[in-house]
Amino acid sequence: MTERLNLLPQNTTLFERALSESFDRLPELQPGFDELRGFKFAPGQESILPWLVVEYGLGGITQYLPDLASVIEYGLRWQRVKGTPQGVAESLTWVGYAFSTFYEAPVRRTRWHLYELELDRFRDNEDDLATIEAVVRLSDPVRSEFYRAWNGYNVREHDWAYSRWGDGIWGDNSGVFLHGGGVKWSFGRTFDAGFHELTEAELRALGAWIEPVEGGSISWGPFPWNTPGLQWVSDAAASRAQIIATALLAKSCWVGVYRQDGTPIGFRKAHVYRPVTALFGGYYQAGGLGWIASDIPGPNIYVEARMDFGEGDGETVHSWSVTLGGNVVGTHPAGIRWLSGAGISGGSIVGGFDIAPALLGKTSRERFRALLKIV
Repeated sequence: MTERLNLLPQNTTLFERALSESFDRLPELQPGFDELRGFKFAPGQESILPWLVVEYGLGGITQYLPDLASVIEYGLRWQRVKGTPQGVAESLTWVGYAFSTFYEAPVRRTRWHLYELELDRFRDNEDDLATIEAVVRLSDPVRSEFYRAWNGYNVREHDWAYSRWGDGIWGDNSGVFLHGGGVKWSFGRTFDAGFHELTEAELRALGAWIEPVEGGSISWGPFPWNTPGLQWVSDAAASRAQIIATALLAKSCWVGVYRQDGTPIGFRKAHVYRPVTALFGGYYQAGGLGWIASDIPGPNIYVEARMDFGEGDGETVHSWSVTLGGNVVGTHPAGIRWLSGAGISGGSIVGGFDIAPALLGKTSRERFRALLKIV
């Protein structure tokens, strides 16, 4: 047994020292102290985990982690960095996400305390967004507020004297709120079909087929000689492409999205449908190349359509195609851009591009682009 000790000075009497030592209970209590040291951190103590969760104040995160041992392990690490970007990163790991950009509003703005996240990937499911919002707001710095998250589609608010007119939205930024006071979400995906060589069957269906001519100049035929850039004597292949492109560009252009069984989810009006020429780093990107608008029709026509937030909500896209020509079914406002279901009758379908199943939702904008090539 441990020797009993006193803490008295050297000039005390024997009786005083004996009395003090009689009150020293360390020899009896020391074994218990040794047992308790590290008790909370010893493995296999599952019975005390609920009490430790309460002691450490981690009850609010138990719903996001698989068991109480994980709550202790990850929660203690998170508490040390809570209120910092690293704390936000830790909390996102609980739900299988991460962020690649932590954007804080400039201090010059009125709402300087807002911050936004660029998530590491397109959301798996819109049901995940409420959970992401909850765990991130648990990590909010006191001075800041989680306002917006994006991936794939991010158009910022126009900042006077700091951004160009074409690079922002006046007084707002892209995205939608799923509930009042919630986070704004802005997602986007691009489905690039690359080059699609127009076939003879497709061009005949569109009334734009001209037989290829080898060398020399194109001969007289039933096509408009006022085609832009067309000359009486010119390269036959170039003239043929100009005539076909001019005929195609005179038709309306819609991008149709389809379910697995081939039935249409809807049609989106192309916002870019024009002849283009290749240029490194051009305005448009398709087939791994940059493109700019061409002065005259040529062998390449660029098509791009972007669905708006909420269009086709809940549907899963398995394929898409370009529809040239055709008429809008039913009565709709002038300039309508989205037609749900079989909203186009007639016309001719160009291409048919299968994609990995993509679930549409309220928070995402899908972009479809292709390069129609006249050969």
